[in-house]
Amino acid sequence: MHAEAWAGKTIVLTGGSSGIGEALLELLSRIQCRIINLSRTEPELVTKIGKKKEKRSAEIFHITTDLSSEKDIDKAVSKIAKITDEVNVLFNNAGITTHSRFDETRVETFHKAFAINFFGPIHLNLRLLPYLKKAKGVVLVTSTVSGLYGIPGRSVYSSSKAALHAAMDSARIELSEQGLRFITFCPPYTKTNLRSHGIDGDGNLLREGQYQGKSRSPEDVARKMIESVENKNSRLVLIDSSGFLLKWLRTVWPALLERILFKKLYKDFH
Repeated sequence: MHAEAWAGKTIVLTGGSSGIGEALLELLSRIQCRIINLSRTEPELVTKIGKKKEKRSAEIFHITTDLSSEKDIDKAVSKIAKITDEVNVLFNNAGITTHSRFDETRVETFHKAFAINFFGPIHLNLRLLPYLKKAKGVVLVTSTVSGLYGIPGRSVYSSSKAALHAAMDSARIELSEQGLRFITFCPPYTKTNLRSHGIDGDGNLLREGQYQGKSRSPEDVARKMIESVENKNSRLVLIDSSGFLLKWLRTVWPALLERILFKKLYKDFH
């Protein structure tokens, strides 16, 4: 992380109240920049700063926003317009996971997940484009390795993220002449509460425990995200072997990939 690359910049972040977003907020708050967080709940750091229990170099704003609501996003952008006229970096970080078999999933659950994972980020991107164009800014969306292929037991999650990948690829090509960059960042398993806040096939709260296998810390992932923004060649960013293997197998040997996924995740869809 190169602090000088972020000094004086205006950063919009979604989902800064927990997990990877909270780690991003903590890291960037140490730099003299301006951060605008959009989330349903106020981050603990913002609360502490407001009560003068914490002090940071960054100027931090919180705008309470339901990112599945276009009306909420519109209101948030109106408030952002009163703070700044340009955005250097947009971290589209907020998201929701869904665990269920395809044949046991209600179509309403697809709508619910897509509202947060796809339509929310797309609407926010479109509304902030004038601000991003002025700064020749960078958009980074937090995706998942599950967005690279349809993962068993994750049809809703995989498809919502895959759709976001495609939209970002198109935007990158179309808007490159105007100096904008679009990055799709796919972290591996990370120690967050994503599962406990996810939904099942009926749209109800999952309340699943944290993944018990090898996983990264939110702080480690946040640092990699910041490094990805600093790297002008970043497009699709993977940071562990499982992601690289899945990307390779989906192209050269999809039948083997599907056998591996069937065996590894069998319990997840039975």
